Amino acid sequence: MLDSPGHIFVRAPNWVGDLVMATPALARLRAGFPAARVVVGVRPYLKPLLSGSPFFDELLDQPKVAGLRAVRQQASLLAARKFDLAVVLPNSLQTGLIVRWAGIPKRLGYTQGRPFTMTHGLRAKRNRSLFSRHGPRRVPRPMPQYYADLLDLLELAPVAERPQLHVSDQEDAWVAAWLRQRGVADDASILLLNAGASFGASKLWSGERFAAVGRYFRTQHGMVPIFLAGPAEIDLVRQIARQAEALDTTDPILPLSYLKALVRRAAMMITTDTGPRHIAVAFGVPVVCLMGPTDPRYTNYCLDKSIVIRRELPCAPCHMKECPLGHHDCMQKIAIEDVVTAGEQLLRR
Repeated sequence: MLDSPGHIFVRAPNWVGDLVMATPALARLRAGFPAARVVVGVRPYLKPLLSGSPFFDELLDQPKVAGLRAVRQQASLLAARKFDLAVVLPNSLQTGLIVRWAGIPKRLGYTQGRPFTMTHGLRAKRNRSLFSRHGPRRVPRPMPQYYADLLDLLELAPVAERPQLHVSDQEDAWVAAWLRQRGVADDASILLLNAGASFGASKLWSGERFAAVGRYFRTQHGMVPIFLAGPAEIDLVRQIARQAEALDTTDPILPLSYLKALVRRAAMMITTDTGPRHIAVAFGVPVVCLMGPTDPRYTNYCLDKSIVIRRELPCAPCHMKECPLGHHDCMQKIAIEDVVTAGEQLLRR
């Protein structure tokens, strides 16, 4: 469809999980245009997640901006780079405007809500429930496939949909030292538990239940439970870790570069539907995922080492940050026994 570009700008997704699921698209672009210079625009805090990757030549900060003036300023910075092709993975109007105002001649992206910003693109299939109170606006599709559909327009050879992350020797050594300082042997079987959810309270499971699950696998299998924490989850995670008599990652909060190194060492992860789940998938770590308000069709990929626990309810998936009914049944009807049974199944595999 397009002549071989020499200078490619890829606007990466803004969430941890979406960025991990976009790595097959980055690998495909690199393989398809091996002689091109590929620059990935990304939120500054996400850059460590992509450290060590061979799929691009440069990471370019794309901080969050507000207002047309700031958008034009960001576009001007891109214009000075003289890109031949922009591949825009997020669906926002703002990311479309930036590449158009940057004067990039070929612009590839999904066109819903911004058809005038793209020169080449697809329109996602519209969800029949568009005018209902809740629900996604497009028909859900696993994100690695969603990005692959877009890149099919470039007529590139397909690649595997499993995400690819990389850990440096320095990152691995830092995490090994961090674990030893906390009394965790090099050959310990680590159970990571991710009880937080930056999306909103609707994704949270009971802290007491998470603690009980951590205690179970420590007692029955000798695993070392470690609770993961983001910057906004420190108090919550410390409280749960105390109940479980477990370690946590609140002091210090691990940057994404060290988080992925820790995840790679794990024997299993038990998590809500959040970013660390996808980091685990990238490294082939078995995952028990507790899913409530979100539609599993967005993330139904590479499930060979995953068990997704979900309750079929009339109100789910609602994609609301807070339960509109006030009871969070989609999460609270998941029992401790359900999670323990799923974890046992994965360990037996």
